[in-house]
Amino acid sequence: MRLRRAILAASLVASPLALALPAQAAGQDTDHSVRIEGFASVEAGGGWSEGAVTVKNDADAPYTGQHLVIYFGSKVLGKDQVAAEYADGASGSWQPVKLVDQDLGVDPAGYQGVATDLTGAGVEVQPHSARTFKLRFKLLQSTHEGPWVSVGLQAFLAPTFGADGQAKNWTVQAPGASAKTTGLTTAFTGLPKSVPADGKPHAFQVSIKTANGFDWHLTSAAFFVWGGQKYGSMSGPAACDAQLDVQDPKDKSWHKVGMAAVGIGDHDVDLAKWATGPVDNRVLNARITLGKNFKTDTDASLGFGNFPGSTEMLFWTKQPIAAAPVEGAPECVDPNAPAPTPSTSSAPAVPASVSTTTPAAPAPVTVADTNRAELADTGSRGLGLTAGIAGALVVAGGAAIVLTRRTRRG
Repeated sequence: MRLRRAILAASLVASPLALALPAQAAGQDTDHSVRIEGFASVEAGGGWSEGAVTVKNDADAPYTGQHLVIYFGSKVLGKDQVAAEYADGASGSWQPVKLVDQDLGVDPAGYQGVATDLTGAGVEVQPHSARTFKLRFKLLQSTHEGPWVSVGLQAFLAPTFGADGQAKNWTVQAPGASAKTTGLTTAFTGLPKSVPADGKPHAFQVSIKTANGFDWHLTSAAFFVWGGQKYGSMSGPAACDAQLDVQDPKDKSWHKVGMAAVGIGDHDVDLAKWATGPVDNRVLNARITLGKNFKTDTDASLGFGNFPGSTEMLFWTKQPIAAAPVEGAPECVDPNAPAPTPSTSSAPAVPASVSTTTPAAPAPVTVADTNRAELADTGSRGLGLTAGIAGALVVAGGAAIVLTRRTRRG
C-alpha cells in the first residue's frame, strides 16, 4: 500500500457528527440556511478565534422555533479546554456560551468535542432577511492532551437541543468550517537531508516547542520512515535496512523504536520518559542508522508525531531524507557494533649486534563510545496500522482522526 492511498482512504470515511446526529437529506429545507464564516486558526493558550454564524430566512413567514446548535469538534477536545462567547449582531455585546461535552462512545469519554445551544432559546428571523451572530472561541490549558488537530465547526438548526448535547431531528445544516490549531512547533535538528547509508548511527534531535507556555500533554509519539512512492512501505523499512533509536537521558541507553505508520494506540516514543526540558521546550535525542540496501525516492521523508492524524497535521514535523550509498557498508545495520580498533603487528626481531634504544610506547587510541549502554528493544511488533485503526477512522471538519475503543484511564 502506498502512503497516498492510505491518506485518501482516511479522507473518505464518515464524520463523527454523523454518529451523533440523525441522518437527513441535505437541503431538505430550501427556505432556510445557515452559514459559518471566519475561524481561520486558533492558537492553543492564545487569543480568540473569531467568526460569525448567519441564519437566513427566504420564506414569507417569520422563522421561529429552531435552536441554533454549534459543535466544536476535535479528537481531543472537552469543555474544560474551550471558552466561547457570542454577540447578537455587529453591535451586540459579547455573552458567554454554555458548553456541553460530546461523548461519541470512544476514548477518552467526553473528549470528542463540545456543543452549545448558542442563544439558549429559539432563534427568530424575519421573512426574507438574515440574522448574524458573532462567535468567538479560544483554547484553554487543561490536564488533557492537545488538541493537535484542527477544530472543526458545525452549525445546525434543530427543534430541540437535548441535555446530552445532541441536536434532535435537525432541519438545516451549515457547510462545515475548520480553525487550524497553532502553537506547536516541532523540528529536527542535526538531521542531514542526505544520510549516509553506511550502517552507522547518525545522531539528531527533535525539538518540541509550544507557544504561551502551553502544555499539550504530548506523552507519546511515533516515527515513520517513508522511502518514497517507489521504495516506501507502510510497515517501514526492513529490519536490516534501517533502525531508529531514542536515548534515555537518565542512563544514556538507546532504545529501538518503530518506523512504521501506526495508529495512536501504537505510539512507542515515550516522551514523558525520554524527552527533556520544560513543557514548552522539550528535546528528544535520537539517531538513525541506514544500511547499504536502504533506498529512497525523491519524495522520501522522516516523520515524527501522529499517523494517522489530521490531514493537516499528519505529523508534527516531517523532513525529506535521501540515502547516500557508501562503499563497503554492511548488509545489516547494527548501531551498537563496536568501532574497529587499530590493527597491530609484531615488531621485527632486532639483531643482537645492533644496539638500540627502545622508543616510548605510543599513547593508546581512544574510540568515542556512542553506545555507552546496551540497546533495549522497545519497538512495536508488526505493522501496527490496522491495530491502531481497529476502532474507527473518522473525519471531523475535514480532518481524519483515529477513534480507539474506550478504555478506563488511571
